[in-house]
Amino acid sequence: MKKDKYAPPSEAKKAKKQNITSWSELGINYWGINKNATSTMMNHFAILTGKINAQAILTNSQAGKKTVGKRYISIDTALNNGLKNFAIVRDPALRFESCWRHFKYATTPVQMVAPRKARFDPDWTAQEFLENIQIQFIKGLIGNKHWQTQCSFLTRPDRLDYIVKIESLEQDWPLDIPPPLFKSNTTDPVEKILYKRKYLRTVYQQDYDTFNY
Repeated sequence: MKKDKYAPPSEAKKAKKQNITSWSELGINYWGINKNATSTMMNHFAILTGKINAQAILTNSQAGKKTVGKRYISIDTALNNGLKNFAIVRDPALRFESCWRHFKYATTPVQMVAPRKARFDPDWTAQEFLENIQIQFIKGLIGNKHWQTQCSFLTRPDRLDYIVKIESLEQDWPLDIPPPLFKSNTTDPVEKILYKRKYLRTVYQQDYDTFNY
């Protein structure tokens, strides 16, 4: 039977898009936000639950994510399954710069997937990239998961138990499990990124206000 490409997404696909994973062994639901240490946290949780060993992430920065399987859950399930809800937020400017580096200077096969899927133009300047993001938001589009607003991931921030800033993650770590001591899927700065800071603040104003940046 041919698959109907216009059929509504399944509940499993909806849950995966919301990017919330349940780690009952650790007592938490993790509300992942792309470019906010998601690969690091997935790897960390997978190691703590015995799904992978530390050696695995040296050869594959997405090793932990590949073990997630059926852990993706809906917002409703996350808010009602009795586990602690945990998320990491980031300075919108630093998150944008991380996204820009990831797309502009992708080198590994894993890194190159996202720019292709997002139809990122490698000739764009950072400012042109930002302006294209704003156009999408003005049109009412949520945007690619790497640059959509953090608020679009955390639609119920008032119901989460812990929202921690990545800039102070180690000092403010709130969970009863150890924090990660490594970083996955990082992109080293290769040049100063030029864009209008006030313009970016306008584009991501909701994130600045909601998470006190």
